[in-house]
Amino acid sequence: MRKYNFRLSGRRIRQLRRQWQTYVKAIPTYPGSFSGKGIVMCAGGVTYFTCAWICISMLRKSGCTLPIEVWYSGMELNDEVIESLKELNVECRNCKDYSELNINGFIMKPFAILNSSFREVLLLDADNNCVTDPTFLFNSEEYRESNAVFWPDFGTTDRKSPIWKITGSDDYESIEQESGQILINKERCWKELNLCWHFNLQYQDYYKMLWGDKDTFRFSWMAMGTSYYMIPTPVGLCGFNKPGTGFVGVSMVQHDFIGNILFLHRSLFKWDVTRNDEYMHIEIRRFQAGTKKRESRFNSFAIGKSQCKYIDMVGQVETVPFRELMGDHELQCLNELKELRETGFYNRFLQHAYFVYFRPGYADGFCGSGDL
Repeated sequence: MRKYNFRLSGRRIRQLRRQWQTYVKAIPTYPGSFSGKGIVMCAGGVTYFTCAWICISMLRKSGCTLPIEVWYSGMELNDEVIESLKELNVECRNCKDYSELNINGFIMKPFAILNSSFREVLLLDADNNCVTDPTFLFNSEEYRESNAVFWPDFGTTDRKSPIWKITGSDDYESIEQESGQILINKERCWKELNLCWHFNLQYQDYYKMLWGDKDTFRFSWMAMGTSYYMIPTPVGLCGFNKPGTGFVGVSMVQHDFIGNILFLHRSLFKWDVTRNDEYMHIEIRRFQAGTKKRESRFNSFAIGKSQCKYIDMVGQVETVPFRELMGDHELQCLNELKELRETGFYNRFLQHAYFVYFRPGYADGFCGSGDL
């Protein structure tokens, strides 16, 4: 169980409950303007574009032909990057073209799902690599029956969290959701998705209860009394052993309906800060089937003056060499990273991103003059 320290008064709990119930009554009917199946990804800025490029390149090499939308905000991407992504059958969509709100961070995920052109969506975090073509998920019986497939996180939600009273839910033993991958039929889950959007707009309260955006999806479904399908295989970890530290988990390992590895979510050490020859996927650790003791520990080790975060697992854990299960998948990713760094457009994008953040007036088109 993930321990919880945030407190809300009974009055505030009742207020938040009334707010979402009122909001649900005003949700317009499904517009019917969406069609087809596709992948949605939020990938603005250097870190997440770098991750997205590797993810998308690996998807295409796996044979995945699904259309992909990459969502970003403002000047997080430049024109040259957008044109390069089109060559991979990717459409880039700027949140500012769809809303006057400041759409940044976690709230971009439900916003992108709601506003994407697809009726059926596989949301992927940019740093989440598919090890095989995920198209089959849309045709699975589990998805067709539930209209929403979620993937597990490590723990359960503390019963002391106000979210239970706010949503009127009592499924205390249900596993938390990890939102690096989500499969949703928008037409069938329109109200649930909009309620999730409401929870994210009220992030000042809900993110403190739910550790960010991830469980805003699951609790939206529970609040509406709507069932969903949770992948039964527990999440695993992928990482390496560091002398003096032990196992350093850098990627979450998620599975398909029958327990095969499908996603490697590189959540704690992104591709943009990975060296071209730096292997981090040496071991895969997973809880043994039927084990009752499952615990994850977040920790860090020092690199100079900085701290590198990682996760370890405690309990009945099995360890398998990465290459035994995944072959040369990481090598292929590193090759994609190296090739990206050798392109001219990527280096010009790095300059663009630096100017956006650190040069006053750049984002507004101010170029200065030779007299400055």
